[in-house]
Amino acid sequence: MIIVYLFFNFRYAPDSWVASIKATSMQLLTTAPYVAGLTILLVSVMQKMSGERLPWDRIVRIYCTIGILIGFFFALSEFWLQSA
Repeated sequence: MIIVYLFFNFRYAPDSWVASIKATSMQLLTTAPYVAGLTILLVSVMQKMSGERLPWDRIVRIYCTIGILIGFFFALSEFWLQSA
């Protein structure tokens, strides 16, 4: 799941791998606060509804799923801005 999360947030730069790593790092640092915040909100609602604490592996899956969705839509918006 983490590999898919990194794949959806990977930003390819045709110049070099260093530029790709820098762009991917900036992507992860830009979206991480939003992903973490939404994860905290969703996990707290789920824990409130169920009355018990979620295991850490489920929280990581929720984080990665939200990160994949945000990374996908962020990539779409970048693509639309470049083509316009």
